[in-house]
Amino acid sequence: MPSPIANRSAPLMEGKMFTEKAASPFTLPFPSRLSLAPLLVAIERIAKEQGGTAVFARELLQRLQEVPALYEPIDQLDLLEEHRELVDLILSFVVPTYASDQYLTKISRPFSMDDIYISPRLVQLLHQRDVEYELNRTDNILFCATLVKAGSMILNKFYGQKLAIDPPIQITIKEKDELLPRFYKAHMDTSYVDVKLTGERPELSQQEINELLSNIYDTERWLKALPIESFEFQGFIMVNMLDITTEEALSQIKHHLLSREAVLDQANVQELETLMQIYLGIPDLRLGITAIDYPRERAVAHQYKIRFDFLSQEIPDLLHERYQGSIYEKACQFRETLLVEDVAQLKHKTELEERLLAQGLRALIVTTLLDNEDNVIGIVELGSRHAYGLHSFTELKFKEIVGLFRTAVQRSREEVDNAIEAIIREQYTALHESVEWRFIEESFNILEARSQGNTNARGNAIVFKDVYPLYGQADIVGSSLKRNEAIRADLITDIKAARAVLSQSQEVVNFPLVNQALFQLNSELPHLQDAYNSSDETRIVEFMHQEIHPLLRQLMREYRSLVPAGNQYFQLLDKDLGIVYDKRQRYEKSVEAVNDLIGCYLDSKDEALQKILPHYFERYKTDGVEYNLYLGESLLRKKGVFSDIHLRNFRLSQLIQMCEITRRVEEKRHEWPEPLTTAQLVFAYTSPLSIRFRMDEKRFDVDGAYNVRYEILKKRIDKAVIATTGERITQPGHVAMVYLQEKDRQEYEHYASYLLHQGFITDPPEDFELAPLQGVLGLRALRMQVKL
Repeated sequence: MPSPIANRSAPLMEGKMFTEKAASPFTLPFPSRLSLAPLLVAIERIAKEQGGTAVFARELLQRLQEVPALYEPIDQLDLLEEHRELVDLILSFVVPTYASDQYLTKISRPFSMDDIYISPRLVQLLHQRDVEYELNRTDNILFCATLVKAGSMILNKFYGQKLAIDPPIQITIKEKDELLPRFYKAHMDTSYVDVKLTGERPELSQQEINELLSNIYDTERWLKALPIESFEFQGFIMVNMLDITTEEALSQIKHHLLSREAVLDQANVQELETLMQIYLGIPDLRLGITAIDYPRERAVAHQYKIRFDFLSQEIPDLLHERYQGSIYEKACQFRETLLVEDVAQLKHKTELEERLLAQGLRALIVTTLLDNEDNVIGIVELGSRHAYGLHSFTELKFKEIVGLFRTAVQRSREEVDNAIEAIIREQYTALHESVEWRFIEESFNILEARSQGNTNARGNAIVFKDVYPLYGQADIVGSSLKRNEAIRADLITDIKAARAVLSQSQEVVNFPLVNQALFQLNSELPHLQDAYNSSDETRIVEFMHQEIHPLLRQLMREYRSLVPAGNQYFQLLDKDLGIVYDKRQRYEKSVEAVNDLIGCYLDSKDEALQKILPHYFERYKTDGVEYNLYLGESLLRKKGVFSDIHLRNFRLSQLIQMCEITRRVEEKRHEWPEPLTTAQLVFAYTSPLSIRFRMDEKRFDVDGAYNVRYEILKKRIDKAVIATTGERITQPGHVAMVYLQEKDRQEYEHYASYLLHQGFITDPPEDFELAPLQGVLGLRALRMQVKL
């Protein structure tokens, strides 16, 4: 192993004492001393075990008996220099030889920037000129994160906390000889750091600790609660930087393509091009994207303004009849991805290929984007100036994200279609009848302003203040697990059926490729039977489509005796998907039945409630149904009608509806292909808030920073667990009511008493304290079992 000390930067070697480097967001004001003791304790544990590493550890400990000073805090570098070989052996337990050239690693005193060890690769970077570094966070945020990490270690050791805080740190590095940047994720390992109490231990209550965790950016509060004179860190910190360039580029590509104007702006497309260069590792890569209609009879009368292909400035219509036989027409005709490794070698070139060559493009990938009806809605193209600069591996990686481009183009086309639909709806979308009066009122004001010559008049924001939210959800229990189990079962059936046909073919033909295919199928089965993850489906389906199905069809064409078995296999497959689609179809039909049952019931009940008091209602289908309901004075055209009686009536009605949903699902579940059940949840948020119509999203949302807390709570409570047991608060056959304040509990317990008397529930509700959620403390919940 290279010497850790030898790899340190030369300037530090000249000093005798540790000295702090320039101010850094990773340097804390706490006293800090280098110590190998935490690592030596770990080595002592290893020495008690069996195996070669234990033998090495015991030998090392014997040598350490001659240098007891290495067990003590080290304040001078001379000691490390004097026992360099021994220190190298000690550090080899945390920086193994095989990783020294792969990782960017740095060892320093706890929460300081001085260097004890720097890996060769990091030394190489530090010594290069014109290397650009960029952190993903500001110095202030990084300092806060580092301080909180150190503070959590103090709280864990001296105050009985169990905090696991690991602030994400991303570093972008652009080397002078590289055209593209690389992304690294830095992990700060504090395994070999101990905290010592050097002064009086501050008294902190749990409430004060909770307040610290709720104010992680208040560094003064943290340093006041945990004064630097009371604690000292001993040991060493190791920072490892892992190359995540491909993952980060892919993440940013997804983020860009999910934005509303991902492909409507030249600057966004150019940014996507840069990210694709990083993701595919091709510095000269060019990206083109265009909206197109094929078959041609589907073309609409307007343009989609998505025209960023390579020939957009030269050719008005890529699919014009005079370009028949071009690579673009072939891609659309066959609806597949075409790889041209050298455009110059094409035997039959149209004007389009000649123009591409004139631009200097030699390698090309063209893929079509399809809608749900298998019609072409767009084309994405990749180009390189080098022949064979694009290859099959590039095509494979590109196929992984083609679906994102399709979604982006489809969304952008819809945006253009919606903008063209009707001028009367140029600012607003279809409206709920309970609030339509307010939009009509504002639209009339716009019309009046335009009639007076202000042609650019726009409406004011549509805001309803002091409305009361009622949120509920009926969630299918274990939906993700059931869906995955259904997919896994279908994949196993598919593999076994294909394997049976291939096994029969071995008796007819001596095909090494058949043996290889059987080997791969046999390799997949044990993995699927033991476990399943989301990547298995895509990988196996692609393997079946690209490898197994073509092989089976070839065998059936050449050997008629295999036709019956082959036909029997292909009859198992779904005609549209080309895979076994039995268990999953049963599950999805059941989910659809659950959603329809709950949705129709809620719609019918809401229709009756609208007659009592107009209110805003919206529901969403997921794996189950969730809904928002808002009511209040500002939503009513006729004022002075709304009262607290209405609010309490709606809250009680909501609980009755949830009990009825539980009963109806239980009654119907055995009629569905897969018997599913649901868990019901109500959020008892009794404070009024404001909602605003969001012009960009064409929907209502809470208004103002204070009210955003409601949305945050609403999105997290379905994952809540009971503090003492870790059990999910939502359970089958139950209705859970999450609340914030004591007055909420009292109100809902009154409703529960009525439900018990009326036979909706079996027993009085149980009251639970909920475990803290991310950024949310102090939640409680009532849970009652529905009488079925």
